[in-house]
Amino acid sequence: MAGTWTITQLSKDTKVPQPTLRYWEHLGLLPRAARSHTGYRLFPPEALDYVAFVRKSKLMGLSLQQMRRVLEVARGGRNPCPEVEHWIVARLAEVRAQILGLQALERRLSSLTLRFTPGETARNRCGELCSLIIGLPEEKRVRQRNRRIAMQSK
Repeated sequence: MAGTWTITQLSKDTKVPQPTLRYWEHLGLLPRAARSHTGYRLFPPEALDYVAFVRKSKLMGLSLQQMRRVLEVARGGRNPCPEVEHWIVARLAEVRAQILGLQALERRLSSLTLRFTPGETARNRCGELCSLIIGLPEEKRVRQRNRRIAMQSK
């Protein structure tokens, strides 16, 4: 068949691993490949456009199921844009919430690093205890070890 792509060629040209292309085909995100007389998948030229569609959709944060839905709606002759707009607005809200969470984490981590003495390693601060393990059985073991070290150094 003229103008077709084997899965190897499509993978090489798009830099998408073959198992991923097979999975996308299985989901209906790529056109169903014809088969050669030897059983090789032969994708039509528009397979490149579908790979580009998946990449654009991933960059916008759409799931594979949402991508499949876009194609189903479009193949049914309807406009998928209203659903896509709804998903994008919801995704934007999620991303903004994640950004706020990451900013709060950044503030907590920055606050913790202010307590570190420059050049001093955690090993040199054996009298201090990482607050993460306070209340755990490991805390007792660390305290006992630190006492032994302190007594040996006297």
